[in-house]
Amino acid sequence: MKKTKHIIKFILLNLFVILNYSCSQDRDILADAKNEVPSIENLKVELVGDIAKLTWNNPNYTGNVTTILKHNNGVELLDFSKSSYEFEIGEVNVEYFFTIKLKNTDSGSFSLGKTVSLTREGPKPVLNFVGSQVGNSVVLKWNLQETTITGVKLTIDGTQVIDLPSNATTYTLANAELREYNFKINTINSKNQLSPSKKLSFKVGATKIGYLGVAANVASISDDDEKASAAWLFKTYPDAEYISFADINAGKDLSKFRVLWWHYDKQDDNPALPAAALSANVVSAITNFHANGGGLLLNTHAIEYLWTIGRITDNFGKLKGAGGGFSNGDTWSVNVNIGLIHNESTHPLYQGVETFTVDQRKIIKLIGPGYREDHNFVLWIGDYYGIGNNNEQVYLNLVNNAKLKPLGTWDSINDYWMMGNFEAMPNNNFKGTAIAIGIGGFEWNQNSGLNIYQKNIEAITKNALEYLKTK
Repeated sequence: MKKTKHIIKFILLNLFVILNYSCSQDRDILADAKNEVPSIENLKVELVGDIAKLTWNNPNYTGNVTTILKHNNGVELLDFSKSSYEFEIGEVNVEYFFTIKLKNTDSGSFSLGKTVSLTREGPKPVLNFVGSQVGNSVVLKWNLQETTITGVKLTIDGTQVIDLPSNATTYTLANAELREYNFKINTINSKNQLSPSKKLSFKVGATKIGYLGVAANVASISDDDEKASAAWLFKTYPDAEYISFADINAGKDLSKFRVLWWHYDKQDDNPALPAAALSANVVSAITNFHANGGGLLLNTHAIEYLWTIGRITDNFGKLKGAGGGFSNGDTWSVNVNIGLIHNESTHPLYQGVETFTVDQRKIIKLIGPGYREDHNFVLWIGDYYGIGNNNEQVYLNLVNNAKLKPLGTWDSINDYWMMGNFEAMPNNNFKGTAIAIGIGGFEWNQNSGLNIYQKNIEAITKNALEYLKTK
């Protein structure tokens, strides 16, 4: 009986707490009711091809309002005047949720959210859709995820459709014209449903790679990491050519090159760019090369050149490590799940490279235990915008305004505080694409012995060069 009384008292006490909490919540809602922003109405979603098209009606409201759209891949901040949004559905048999609410930016009040969802049915898309130029032909390759598909559909420039058998994993476009092509590939199932599309823009043109340097020739390179990267390049690409800045200053024709790679690594605590790279002739030649569509791969301290040629004008804070190194037993990696929202492990830069999930981060191992020089060139992004390291607007500012796509951070970073690897996308002044690799763990020659993750250094670099050759 005594035990029963204790149980009854326990139940009554918990019931009191629940009721009291509920009443408190009701009071909070009533107290905020007069400030609440009206909700959107008539939220709808429709799948059109690969695109989920959302439409809604905005309320008649005169405050300063931002529209907040939350979906499976993150959060978007939209102008209140917008009443539609398009979202690419890249996976099948996954329920995508879309929630929209309004925020009064003056008072901080929110509307109630409205949610719709959509599930796309059909076969899985291909993986690793890539292209390479062999002579005047484009060789396309991909991997299949399913064996039950009934066919593969390749579309060229939106009009030319080529039906391929269900086991096809390659296609060659012979005698390609010297221009940009747009390829799209889908798998098809027995219900005639198409998979999500995989797309590839590919420019047919020059394919030659140039390796830039201060030294007069490859044999004269003094830095151990630069020596290692150059040796790898000329072994992997026998037709690549070494170009000294003195050659460019003397009028070297860069038009036959598709990509210029500059790996600049300093160990004297002076990461400043060399005078040879800063002459008017050299800066003008490389600026014109990039402005006209040439690709740049820049490693470590060479990333500074994006400011020299005017491709980046934002005054981001920079950390440049150029001193002596040290030994420890750690493995250093790069995190490629930017802000824990933007998973870049599928970017062509990391194709075929093994990733590991740590918490919500996705990391790629770069250098194992032993000596490391710790030469970083990384940018402080959150501090520059001054709106908080977790604010999605930091990412949107980079991608939409600066045309810079973050591709990698230190392996412990889970927000937008910094970035070390990034893509500089074409903008109004530059038609070319640049890849910057500034993470300190990306070291070409581990001085204490063979880096057990050297294959990742080489694979990422080859991916970067091949990607830039398609742009």
